[in-house]
Amino acid sequence: MSSTLLSEETLRRKKMIILVCGVIMYFLTSMSKILIPGTIFNDLQRAGFDVKSISALGALYMYAYAASQLLAGVFSDRYGGVRILLIGCSMFTAGTLGFPFSENLYLMYFCRLLTGFGAGTVFLGIAKLLADLFSAKFAFAMGVALVCGYAGPTAGTMIVFLINAVGWQWAMAIPGMIAFCVLALIVIMMKGTVKPVTRGQSLVPLLKVAKNHKMWLLWLTSSVVFASYYVVLAQIGQKSISDFGGISAEKAAACIMIMTIMVAANNMGVSLAVKLCGNRRKVVTVAGIFCTLAGGILGWCTMKYGFGLAGILGAFFLIALPAGYFPLFSIIVKDMAPPEYTGLSVALLNFMAFVFIALFQNISGRILQHFTPLNGVFPSEAYAAVFIFIAIMSVPAAITSLLVPETGRK
Repeated sequence: MSSTLLSEETLRRKKMIILVCGVIMYFLTSMSKILIPGTIFNDLQRAGFDVKSISALGALYMYAYAASQLLAGVFSDRYGGVRILLIGCSMFTAGTLGFPFSENLYLMYFCRLLTGFGAGTVFLGIAKLLADLFSAKFAFAMGVALVCGYAGPTAGTMIVFLINAVGWQWAMAIPGMIAFCVLALIVIMMKGTVKPVTRGQSLVPLLKVAKNHKMWLLWLTSSVVFASYYVVLAQIGQKSISDFGGISAEKAAACIMIMTIMVAANNMGVSLAVKLCGNRRKVVTVAGIFCTLAGGILGWCTMKYGFGLAGILGAFFLIALPAGYFPLFSIIVKDMAPPEYTGLSVALLNFMAFVFIALFQNISGRILQHFTPLNGVFPSEAYAAVFIFIAIMSVPAAITSLLVPETGRK
């Protein structure tokens, strides 16, 4: 049935139900970013996987997520929100269900690639539906969706209790089962809501945006902010707190959960920070990257000189603080790009961020690989090396942040 055969009221109601399903799926995809390898790092070690392979599981997800942003950002207008969401949900569900029961490492890699590409496509499908249903209030609607999404990592940090109850494989499969139910509801409701495929876009808009050299300055700054945060969130955070903070894995997970709540709240709070700075967006941007740099230095000092749990949590707080700045960075790229390329510019911002996230996870995994854990516990030198890597990478990002143009109104 064509969508034109449905009344406007019926069509909107069906799309709203699909949108709600999409937001639930977005919650699950956001959770999946931190579940593997962060919450099951020790379980995978006990299963016989080395640190390099474990880190690659997280990095491959991020590479696939980044690729989905680039491809969908260029070609998504051809397919419409419902079709994009359906494709993303299908891929995410298949990858999530397949991963925990894959005995072969390369099959696990494939499942993570499938999961990551699907997760990124789900996000863009939601964005298209929001633009369709709430064009006049898009910013507010997107903010609500982002808050729901950021609740995913918060819930994911507490899945350690489920792992203790049913084992890591079933704990990782349960989100896939929920995703399958959500996908089934979308399929039931989709009849009449899928628009015909239109003629595809060329690569000209992509090339025009990429030639904006000022945009590259912000991409580098924001990408280091997000990449550093995800090293903490999805890789070393929970384990380092447990190893050197003298607390249980459950309490370590609670610490990371508090950090994710702070980041979620900062998606709203960054607007207040900009207002307090006289609408000077550059001031907040520069302060954010210097927080990341300070967090890397504090983390290194903590591991070097034994500052304990307070030092670790302080470093994590500094690194996480600017990770809630995505709305700010989106507004800046929006103002630097021509109006007709706004969507593509935001998609490229996301693409660059996840490329850096994947690179940072690869590199930090290789750093850890050089140290031999004793009874599953890495020496403090291993974490110190990761923190100094974050600090070193923050230096050029801090320099470029000073060159980002001011786009706020005086």
